[in-house]
Amino acid sequence: MHRAALVLFFLLQLGSAGAQCFEKCNGHGSCDKYARCNCHAGFQGATCAERVCPFGTAFSDFATADDTAHAEQECSGRGLCDRNTGMCMCMEGFTGVACQRTTCGGGGTCNAFGKCMSMKDLASQTRSTNSEVFLYDTTWDAEKIYGCLCDEGRSGYDCGLVDCPTGDDPLTTGQMNEVQLMKCSSDPNPADSSLKGTFALWFNGYPSTTINVDATAAELESAIEQIQGVGQVTVSYSEGSTSACSTSDTNVIKITFIDNFGALPPIVPFEDNLYPVGSTITISADGLTSMTDWNGAIFTPIKGTKEDGACANRGTCDLSMGSCECYNDNGDTFASSDGYGNAGTRGDCGYAASTISACPGEIACSGQGTCDSTTHVCSCQAGFYGGNCALRECPKGLSWFSYPSGNEQAHDTLVECSNMGTCDNSVGTCECAAGFFGEACQYMACGGGTANPCSGHGECLSMRHLSWESNLNGDATNYIYGTDPNNYATWDADRVNGCNCDDGWEGYDCSLRSCPTGDNPGTYGENREVQLLRCQASSGTFALQFRQETTSALAWDVEAWELKQALEALDTVKSVDVTYSINKITSSTNSTYQQLKSCTTTTASPYCVVQVTGGLVASAVSGMTEATCKAACDADATCNSFAFTAGTGACSYYDLAINATSKSSTSATVQSYWKTSDPLTIKGINKKGLCTNTTQTNVASLTFNSPSGDVPSVIVYSNGLALVDTLTSATTGVLSIATDGSTLSGLTSVMGTTDEEVCSGRGTCVAEFGTCTCHQNWGSSDGKGGQGVLADCGFRQDPIYKEGA
Repeated sequence: MHRAALVLFFLLQLGSAGAQCFEKCNGHGSCDKYARCNCHAGFQGATCAERVCPFGTAFSDFATADDTAHAEQECSGRGLCDRNTGMCMCMEGFTGVACQRTTCGGGGTCNAFGKCMSMKDLASQTRSTNSEVFLYDTTWDAEKIYGCLCDEGRSGYDCGLVDCPTGDDPLTTGQMNEVQLMKCSSDPNPADSSLKGTFALWFNGYPSTTINVDATAAELESAIEQIQGVGQVTVSYSEGSTSACSTSDTNVIKITFIDNFGALPPIVPFEDNLYPVGSTITISADGLTSMTDWNGAIFTPIKGTKEDGACANRGTCDLSMGSCECYNDNGDTFASSDGYGNAGTRGDCGYAASTISACPGEIACSGQGTCDSTTHVCSCQAGFYGGNCALRECPKGLSWFSYPSGNEQAHDTLVECSNMGTCDNSVGTCECAAGFFGEACQYMACGGGTANPCSGHGECLSMRHLSWESNLNGDATNYIYGTDPNNYATWDADRVNGCNCDDGWEGYDCSLRSCPTGDNPGTYGENREVQLLRCQASSGTFALQFRQETTSALAWDVEAWELKQALEALDTVKSVDVTYSINKITSSTNSTYQQLKSCTTTTASPYCVVQVTGGLVASAVSGMTEATCKAACDADATCNSFAFTAGTGACSYYDLAINATSKSSTSATVQSYWKTSDPLTIKGINKKGLCTNTTQTNVASLTFNSPSGDVPSVIVYSNGLALVDTLTSATTGVLSIATDGSTLSGLTSVMGTTDEEVCSGRGTCVAEFGTCTCHQNWGSSDGKGGQGVLADCGFRQDPIYKEGA
């Protein structure tokens, strides 16, 4: 049977039998009329053989509008998908089924001395040090940045440090304990005893037990001392009543902190259960605002002025044990105190066990500070701290994990190592948690980590810089992420980093090769993108840009094949067809006619000679001009040339048939001429160029084969073009472009509706090499369905006769 007949027979049989998908979609999809798999949820690929991994809010990505980013992304942009299992392989420092959150320090468990929680939970389940309550549940990182809420006595980003006892420096005097004042307006003895109110007090983010409004001073004191971290306090009432609250609001309650030194956060009341409605509790803890009691007595709060230094600033804290090694330098000895300069069991080095005669350190202040000869207190140089200035400070950065400072406001507190690393105070450097870097651990690392960012195949950029690389369908945008420094939603603009992969690479860490893409040749009824380009110019150059790539300078009379070659030289264009609406001859001058050579004549009056096919037509008309002579030539379709003399003994000869001397031409098919005395040279330089003068129109059709689909408009740069034309005063050339169905000089552009699929939807991408393994009977195409070199599986091979058979 004839080969073509066999092919037709085969296709008819295939159509009658229904479409058959390769590998029957592996049982994870349905086959459509194009013999293409529509995969079930959780599967992808041309044959639905690949698993889809869970998606999460991306830690880093490209902006989609000003200050808009963090879209949903597979493995949250911090892991690679195992296509066999559908499980994410997370970057170190990130965890979760979608790598959607940071890993807590201490092996993810806060070293078993704290609770690993999200920023959202930290805000909703705890309070600030000032016992304030804020929400943090809509900002992008609310459930992505995790950290440790350490148990009492523990600290550090991973709760790996044991706090040492703190205390007052025994050699400084004249300092005060913190005193806070309170008034409660509520009925302690309502007629209906079931309406007797209660309240609670918060301190440093922790609550008391429930307190009755008629609590005695001793009961109130006991309730406050049960708050975590408060220690001992004394409570006294100014009026003789035994109730904390009164309807007259005249009892001033004085709360003196005995164990906690320094300026303390305010006590904060919870007063929702007071009776009657409208009852209040007022706290004064600023050291300024006085209160007056029933008897007119005035009470003023006191801000604590005592030191509250680790080891009372008279010893070195061992953070691995939480114990103080008290100074014993040059005969000056310190030991554990009672908090008030006497020997005791506090463990804080606040007791001077000998007469103190010098500042601590074998050399006073370790040679890194200034000694006060009266108090023997060291004032350390910048970068040093400790009672003897022997310890190095680590850099501070904005905290990754700490209580919000307002609703949806966080990451704005400067802390050591940004609360994402441990300070080595012997050298003053931060040891950062996995996935973070910087001298203060202030940056989130890119994929590939700090050792090999972006796997060496891309740039590691901040979210702000990534926004500058954002594109819309391949075209650059003007999006900026982090436009307003006061916008807390974009707090990460200069702190979170991500990869901008080099061409041909992809993945969160740029470790995967990109495979060729193309139109799925099994589909039909689709259109290739056709863009229209028109140029009006007579000299100069122009350039075209497509998806950030720009051609070299193109001559105004560039021919179609040259324009195609220039576009396909761009990395963003693999295959494009270029055709011109008319094939006119152009030259470098683009005037209507140009003199080719001179001739002589003896006539004394105007004389016109028109050369036509088969002979000459001569006329000697009174008043004839060069223009009317040209018009005579134009009027005859067979006119090849004309000559004109004004009767001065010299004439000009104009050759119209310069493209092919055997073919007639008129001004309708010839734009302009190249001035030369050698007709052979003319034949060698004639070009069917793009640009025309204003009386003519040439439109270039740019048909995109690859890339396919609805591609962005070509961008034109026409600054280098010039126009000299007797019909216009314009001197600048003009380039016009039409796309997506708009028209240009009577022609209509076409929006692309073809597919743009990996391996054209007819093969499997091998990401290790960036190559397509084509399905049976499919091979490399030219972008138009024919055989070619694009390696995209877009060519349907003869199912019966293979190449070479």
